[in-house]
Amino acid sequence: MELQEIKGIGAKRVKALNEMGIFTPSDLLLRFPDKYIYKNAVIDPRVVREGDEISFAAKVSAEAKRSYIRKGLSVVTCSVVNNGITVRCSWFNQPFAARSLKIGDTVYVCGKVKKFKSILQMTNPAFIAPQEDDGGIIPVYKTAIPSRTFASAVRTALENVTVNSYIPRDVALKFNLLPLQTALTEVHMPTDKVMLSRARRCVAIENMCYVITSYRLLKDDRRDFEYGAPPSVVEDITSRLTYELTHDQKLAVKNIISEMRSDKLMNALVQGEVGCGKTVVALIVMYYAAKSGHQATLMAPTETLARQHYENAVKLLEPLGVNVQLLCASMNKTQTETALFNIKYGVAQCIIGTQSLISDGIEYNDLRLVIVDEQQRFGVNQRAKLESKGKKTDMIVMTATPIPRTLALSLYGELSQTDIRTMPKNRPSVQTSIVPPSKFDGMFKYIETCASRDERTYIICPRIADDDDDVTGVDKIYAKLKAMPIGKFCGCLHGKMRDAEKNSVMKCFKNGEIKVLVSTTVVEVGIDVPEATNVIVYDAERFGLAQLHQIRGRVGRGTKQSYCFLISENGTPESDERLKKFCGMRDGFSVSELDFELRGAGDFVGLRQHGNVLELDKDTILRARELSDAIINDGRASEGIIDSLKSPEFIKSVTMN
Repeated sequence: MELQEIKGIGAKRVKALNEMGIFTPSDLLLRFPDKYIYKNAVIDPRVVREGDEISFAAKVSAEAKRSYIRKGLSVVTCSVVNNGITVRCSWFNQPFAARSLKIGDTVYVCGKVKKFKSILQMTNPAFIAPQEDDGGIIPVYKTAIPSRTFASAVRTALENVTVNSYIPRDVALKFNLLPLQTALTEVHMPTDKVMLSRARRCVAIENMCYVITSYRLLKDDRRDFEYGAPPSVVEDITSRLTYELTHDQKLAVKNIISEMRSDKLMNALVQGEVGCGKTVVALIVMYYAAKSGHQATLMAPTETLARQHYENAVKLLEPLGVNVQLLCASMNKTQTETALFNIKYGVAQCIIGTQSLISDGIEYNDLRLVIVDEQQRFGVNQRAKLESKGKKTDMIVMTATPIPRTLALSLYGELSQTDIRTMPKNRPSVQTSIVPPSKFDGMFKYIETCASRDERTYIICPRIADDDDDVTGVDKIYAKLKAMPIGKFCGCLHGKMRDAEKNSVMKCFKNGEIKVLVSTTVVEVGIDVPEATNVIVYDAERFGLAQLHQIRGRVGRGTKQSYCFLISENGTPESDERLKKFCGMRDGFSVSELDFELRGAGDFVGLRQHGNVLELDKDTILRARELSDAIINDGRASEGIIDSLKSPEFIKSVTMN
């Protein structure tokens, strides 16, 4: 079956689905619902809390009206009633809402609720018209085509194909797993809450099991090469440093080189606080690999970070006779061809770059050491592809978002784990506080004072543009600041800018031409500006604690006292309490444990997200690990999983009925 054979999916919609990465019926099945509407739910204002996500069927009780707030921003308002309770709904820049909602109509509504005194309000809720064949639970898909059309296409696919799992049925039964076809059907076409919950858990376990098993099967730990240089060679590089390594850095270097010289391939996790000095540890062991006659590579999640690592490596390694090569997407044709030549023929001994390092056209001469920086930003298959560029390779994954040990062991197998907890001397702690609206003016005056004495400030917003009145965008804050005296110090940065433009903005921020940078989370990882002493985070309740800790780590990298200001005007009691706890935490290890307990594994696992179904709590991960053990011991699924890594999915096959 082809996508265009499905009713309602014409050429334009096929193109839209292709742009989402959906090319086959199996791709449809793996795009899970973003939300569910519970048709028979009854609103009880005594139970509903601020910030709760609720769904219900309601009658439109007041005419939908559209008005303009300003040029380019309109709002549609409408009231609906459920169980005698009125909910006031508003949609920003969605004029179709006014045309679609008529008095007396029944409509399904789903979204977060606000309370203003005794009145319930919802901003930009999803709304869907009922259909005759609706069950008690209606899936909602946020895709490039209408939710109903997508749901119908998924239903057609499920009716015409048979889904086969990598997990042998007898093994699945021992773990009380539903057949994968049944689980996927329940996820997309739920019969009741109990079965939906079970199906989501089964799919999450199978997917996590696939990831764990893939990584474990890829690791052949028999070493067939050696590092010939004596460990003492690292003194060449440490003696050139303008500072002394901390105790934990020295221990990390010693342990890693010891593993590199062992008879088994290394599989190591290096984790530590933001600014604790993981990068210099990486450069030292890359130097050791180069002096032993092998190539080493370091992959970073962003070009800005890759270039920063490259500049540091050139300063530190090239005076010692080690050639360093950069490989990034923004390099021109001549630069790229030169880089590929140097890498293929061994002219480059240490290679630093982004995901360009795993592109199909790149060949390495003798790659033996692979380092992945900020590992949580990469999927397991991206790491595996980089490893596969060498004949056999030692692997180091580094993170400034410490991973709870349960999760780390599950994701990476029997890995060695090195924690760098001690910070460099004279490194100040970062004081964190929640700023109420009454103190905004004072905060910005303080930021202006800091700018006048050449201190830098990051202002982080969750998105680029304001799509509604609840989420703060870079555009809005940047325009606001430009109209203030502080505006002369401001610049902005976000992911839609060209790489060259982003690099230029960051260069201006580093050298002081820009002193206040309004940005999205593109600056979340690794950017090192010692003069940055303040970071303001808008809509802090929308970030996980691990991510907030990463953002906070952009400051306090010099010697001056630094501050992190959190703004949360739309938080819930739960999110407010979470942020209060975060303000009192200085240790990323404790932050990670709390975030894992509160939010699951989403902030730590670099997995492809399929809608909202991947609820990776500790029990799910442990169960997936047990299932992975059973599969590897059984042996029947192993070969197929390895073959599937060329096009990774946890479905073995989809056959026509």
